[in-house]
Amino acid sequence: RAHMLAAISHDLRTELQLLRLRSETIEPSEERERIMTTIANMEAMVGATLTFARDEATLEPQRRMDLNALLGSIVDDMSDAGRPMTLMASSEAIVVECQPTNLRRAITNLIDNAVKYGQRARVSTALLANAINIIIDDDGPGIPRDELAKVTQPFYRLEQSRSRETGGMGLGLAIAQSAIQAQGGSLTLSNRPEGGLRATIALER
Repeated sequence: RAHMLAAISHDLRTELQLLRLRSETIEPSEERERIMTTIANMEAMVGATLTFARDEATLEPQRRMDLNALLGSIVDDMSDAGRPMTLMASSEAIVVECQPTNLRRAITNLIDNAVKYGQRARVSTALLANAINIIIDDDGPGIPRDELAKVTQPFYRLEQSRSRETGGMGLGLAIAQSAIQAQGGSLTLSNRPEGGLRATIALER
């Protein structure tokens, strides 16, 4: 399936490049701008599809690593990029068996989502008997209960997020869930009683 998606997306990208070249020969006009915008949106969708197909096909080996160090690195990098967020790290060392690149990608996507739709992200950890939870809270409107299970499906976007400027391609949560499941973990989304969305990554201890 991943190979099929990659092949189709590659062919579409080639055709879109040809269409863009032909569009550039049209005299400048409002209609030409609309055509160019549509082509750009389609190219972005194709790029997102290729990324999703590639990530699903990637088998990264697992290794033991310090979760606090990984979270600290992600939050530092994203704070430097202007994302408003805080990290409440555990005082004790947390060593997990994980796929570092896939886990980093998942956490980064979830933080991006929290900042984009919930103003800020608060990252914390919780140690349970058989699991280690990574929790990402935001201050946004949350997600309607009947759509919580749908938003992790590829290309699914909430109705209020369909603007291409803010809604993205609907792949961020799907990529995050795929990356987490690849290492035996799970992703749960829930609405917080005090408002906002909570994304919980559960990894086995």
